[in-house]
Amino acid sequence: MSRFPKPHKLAVPVKPPNGHFFFAGHTIERVKWWTSGPMRKLYFLLVVMIMLVTYGCYDMIPDTTNTTSRTNTANGFDGSMMNGLQSLSYWQEYFNYPSGSILGLFNASMSLGSLIGLFFVPYIIDLFGRRSGILIGSLIMCLGVGLQTGAANFGMFVAARLLIGFGDCIVLGSAPLLITELAPPQDRAVLVTLSGASYHSGAFIASWVTYATLKIPSDWAWRLPSLLQCTFSVIISIAVFFTPESPRWLISKDRSDEALAIIAKYHSMSGDPEDKLVQLEYNEIVAAIKMDQEANRTGWLDLVKTPGNRKRMGIITAIGFFSQW
Repeated sequence: MSRFPKPHKLAVPVKPPNGHFFFAGHTIERVKWWTSGPMRKLYFLLVVMIMLVTYGCYDMIPDTTNTTSRTNTANGFDGSMMNGLQSLSYWQEYFNYPSGSILGLFNASMSLGSLIGLFFVPYIIDLFGRRSGILIGSLIMCLGVGLQTGAANFGMFVAARLLIGFGDCIVLGSAPLLITELAPPQDRAVLVTLSGASYHSGAFIASWVTYATLKIPSDWAWRLPSLLQCTFSVIISIAVFFTPESPRWLISKDRSDEALAIIAKYHSMSGDPEDKLVQLEYNEIVAAIKMDQEANRTGWLDLVKTPGNRKRMGIITAIGFFSQW
C-alpha cells in the first residue's frame, strides 16, 4: 500500500456544456443572437468595425523599408496603396523622383503622425467616449486624404500623411476598446480575433485599385487611389452613429442606467435588466472600474518594483518589439 494517499481529482470541467459558456464563474446558456433584432444589429455593426478599424495585423508602409505593427483595412489599403503609387510614373514625375531621405520621409510621415496622436488618444477616448474617438479620428483621416489627393508639392503630401497617421492613431485607440467592451461575452474572443484579416482585406483592394489606375494618362493615376482611401473612414463615420456607446465608459461617467439598458438590450434575448447575464456583466464592470480607480493611486515605478511586475513588463515589451517582424 502506498505511503502517500492519491490526490483527489477536482471535478472542474475543461469546457462548458454544449450550448453554454463560462462567465464570471458561472455557466451561462448561449444566446442565439440571430433570432434577436437588436443583437443582429449589434453583431453587424461590430463586424463592420472589425473589418475596417480593428487591430492585430501588419501595415507595411511604403516599400519594404518599414513594417509596423498597425492594423485595419484602412491601414492595409494605405500600405498597399503607397507601394503601388511608387510604381506609377506620374507619381514619380510629379514629386521629382524622390529617393534617399526624401523618400524615407514619404514613407515615415504616417508613422510620425501616429506617434504624435499617441499622446492625445487616452484623453480623447476617456473624456468624449469611444464612439466620439472613432468619429474624430475618421474625420481627421478624411481631411488628410483630401489634402493628400490635392497635394501640390512635397510638403503638402507629407503634411497630409501626418494628418492621416494622427487620425488613424485615434481610431485605433478607440475602436478596439469599443469592440471589446460592447461585444457579448459569449463571442467576445471570436469577434476580437477576427480582426486578423482586416489588413489583408485593405491591401487586396488597394492593390487592384492602383493596378486599375495604372494606365490613366494623368495625375489621377495616383490621385484617385489616394481619394478612395477615405472610403473606409466615411463608412466608419456613418456606422458609429448607429453603434451604442461602451457600457464601461458610461458607467465610469456615472451614467449607469444607460449602460444597464444597453447591456440588457444587446446582450439578452429578453431585454430584461434583471437577467442573470446582464447583472453579472454590469456588476463585473462596476467592480473593474473600482479596481482601476484604486490602481490610479499607484505610480509608474510600480511597474518594475516587484519581480512579478518586471516579468510582465518584459513580456509585454517583447511582444511589442518582436511583433515588428
